[in-house]
Amino acid sequence: MKNTVRILSALVLTFSLITAVAHAATPATGGKGAFQSDLLAVLGDAEKKVLSLEEAVPQNKFDWRPAAGVRSIAEAYLHIAFGDYLVIKMATGKEPPADAKWEMNPAKWDKQTSDKAEIKRILEKSFAHVHQVIEALPDADLEKKVNFFGHDMSVRAVLIGLTGHVNEHLGQSVAYARANKVTPPWSKTEK
Repeated sequence: MKNTVRILSALVLTFSLITAVAHAATPATGGKGAFQSDLLAVLGDAEKKVLSLEEAVPQNKFDWRPAAGVRSIAEAYLHIAFGDYLVIKMATGKEPPADAKWEMNPAKWDKQTSDKAEIKRILEKSFAHVHQVIEALPDADLEKKVNFFGHDMSVRAVLIGLTGHVNEHLGQSVAYARANKVTPPWSKTEK
């Protein structure tokens, strides 16, 4: 058994090194590169789950919150959209679309509506904005430094953080859904 673990560990290490060398040898070009494609794939999976879970939760549960002073189901979904716009703006300088009516006021933004259909539209619009900006982002811009809440970070690092934010609130939304006896749609097929 120990030999099998050692062999698998060696194979994983070898594969990781080969992959790292292959990526390092890839020349940077303008437009969408490997990082942007990988990032959008990871975000796309989380977005698909957020939207399918938002669809699965009944409208009459959107005002539910686990305790006073904690985001409701509706507010958690709206916060995902808020974060999409904020992180993209901080990373790239690209403003949210004017018709999104985004402003730097998370408390107000998160409470704008509890209407399920409207929240879905808001989420879809914010996800589309993220995709549009990242797809157009040149590889050379990934290493530019930006100020992200008082820290100098690369655009790449800030965008990686966006995946963490979306997944953090996806997890929150899963917990909220399960507390309300709603099974995440993708879990129903994972047996």
